[in-house]
Amino acid sequence: MKKSGFSVIVFILFSVTTFSLFGQVNKVPNLKLYDYEPYHFGFIIAVNQMNFVIETKENIHQLYFKDKQLPQADLPIYPVDSAMIYGIEPETTFGFAVGIVGDLRIGNYFNLRAVPSLAFGSRFINYDLRLLQGTDTVSFVSRQKINSTFVDFPFYLKYKSKRVHNMRAYVFGGVKFSFDLASQAKKQEEDNYEPKLYRSDTYGLIGAGLDFYMNWFKLGVELNMSYGLRDVLVREDNIYTDGIESLRSKIFMLTFTFE
Repeated sequence: MKKSGFSVIVFILFSVTTFSLFGQVNKVPNLKLYDYEPYHFGFIIAVNQMNFVIETKENIHQLYFKDKQLPQADLPIYPVDSAMIYGIEPETTFGFAVGIVGDLRIGNYFNLRAVPSLAFGSRFINYDLRLLQGTDTVSFVSRQKINSTFVDFPFYLKYKSKRVHNMRAYVFGGVKFSFDLASQAKKQEEDNYEPKLYRSDTYGLIGAGLDFYMNWFKLGVELNMSYGLRDVLVREDNIYTDGIESLRSKIFMLTFTFE
């Protein structure tokens, strides 16, 4: 995750928390019976930062790619006799998500939650290449964009602290099942070398946040991370896939819940 993006998220979370703490002093508690309801619903609005965790092959610098393994039309010189990979780096961007909250009370401090949601975002993979043409070598960085539209189904257990006036802290953990509607895994096109991802993935999910009890609803501010458990890269025997041992998704999300 880029330091600048992480700093912005932490600053926002810290600002909201500080403002709320000052507002807790001598304040009459709101929604006194809210936490005793057996279940309730709400919705979320979130900002996400999608990333990849890429493990390259151990012998990546010894691999040579030729002929149909190379996207000749997209390279700065033509024809390319062969090419080598010097490095592969992911690049993150920001996206957003919306969803519905379903919450089931299973104790004074525990809740079971399901938050089906729709998430949008993009990621890039930058390939540092050396193109060989006869005795000439040309350096070239190929920037490949991967768009995603996820239908997510997170299920997790939420553990809450004791309520202090109109605020609670909490942590949670669980799993998330995700389906990428923008997946190109089954799309067959000649001379299409763009990296493709499988449609489905499973994530481990952890996070923490604060609940604020307002006059008419409860506002939650949370930061969570989900880490993909599956290698989602489709292998197509070309320079953009054969140098990668595994590619997994990692997503950070700043979420505002309204319940």
